[in-house]
Amino acid sequence: MEIFCNRESLILSADRVVYWPAKRAVILADMHLGKTGYFRERGIPIPSTVMHDDLQRLSRVIDTFQPEKMIIAGDMFHHNYNADIDIFKYWRRQQTHTEFILVPGNHDKMLPIDYEKLDIRLAPELFSPGFFAIRHEPSAQPAQFEINGHLHPGCVIKGRARQALRLPCFVVTSSQVILPAFSLFTGLFTGFKTGSPASYYAIANDMVVKLNGGED
Repeated sequence: MEIFCNRESLILSADRVVYWPAKRAVILADMHLGKTGYFRERGIPIPSTVMHDDLQRLSRVIDTFQPEKMIIAGDMFHHNYNADIDIFKYWRRQQTHTEFILVPGNHDKMLPIDYEKLDIRLAPELFSPGFFAIRHEPSAQPAQFEINGHLHPGCVIKGRARQALRLPCFVVTSSQVILPAFSLFTGLFTGFKTGSPASYYAIANDMVVKLNGGED
């Protein structure tokens, strides 16, 4: 679905990313790569297939949009380097035509040399590549239009017989776009309220659907 923010066209994708045509850039957040390895190191048997599935979706995003840049708005990785990061390292070697830029989030704890080995460029915590500022945590009062992650926003769709469906969503206000978490191995925060009127764009399978408010 195409929307316009700050007079710029943005494409909201059901793959939980935004495509910025003017910059040939895909923007996403909260990949949490290595999270499954982090849990396994602590005795919780989470299969690494979760990460393989996320990387397969990321490959599809690259094939679809052919971006020059992938800009990650924080929490690309879940913690320190672990064995699962080697899976990403192998995958990254197949994607040398795309530049990866990381705006650090609170979970990005690896050493600078680790990012360098993965061919990832570290950006400032407030990265402004044009009409938008990209920052992991949303600012309370943005100085310019921001694209953020961190909150893992979701919305609740209610049916007539007390059914309720929780879906990831994009939240768009007059000053911000808050991205859904890219990884499927994350929770959803459905209690987020903006300080200004907002539009909610739910992701339902392979569709992006605009809702009338946070719930329907």
